[in-house]
Formats: sequence, C-alpha cells, structure tokens
Amino acid sequence: MSKKITMTARPKAKAEIDKWVESREPAVTEKPAVKPKRLTIDIDPTLHKKLKMSCVNRDIQIADLIRTLIERELGGHEKLIAD
Repeated sequence: MSKKITMTARPKAKAEIDKWVESREPAVTEKPAVKPKRLTIDIDPTLHKKLKMSCVNRDIQIADLIRTLIERELGGHEKLIAD
C-alpha cells in the first residue's frame, strides 16, 4: 500500500498585499525626548472596574485619564482629554 501526496505550487502573493506592507506607517515613530517614568498603584477591584468602565464609555485609556488628572492637580500642562 503506497500513499501519494500531491503537492501544488505555492500561490503567488497578491500585489495589493505587497503594496499595503510597503506603504504602511511604521509601528514606532520617534522615541520621546525624555523617557517616561512608570507609576504603579494599588486600588480596590471595585474602584478599578468603575474606572475602567468610565474610560471605556469615554473612549479613552486609563493611563491618559490619570496623566491628565495629575497634570490638572499639579497645574501646568495643556488639557489632554475633553470632559
């Protein structure tokens, strides 16, 4: 009993896919002038859930909201997130 496996030729790449890969924007642009510092805090899981849901409803990231609140509290930088 012999098994025969039929191999077909590899399909040719589509030109539009190659164009998309060549023309897409790089994932990382330029590095920031100053390396950001990481801040880690512990919060109650219920508070985290509320915070996350609020950010989802406002279509913003938690980190962006926290940065804006810190900047407002310390006074200084332009407003990053619209209320």
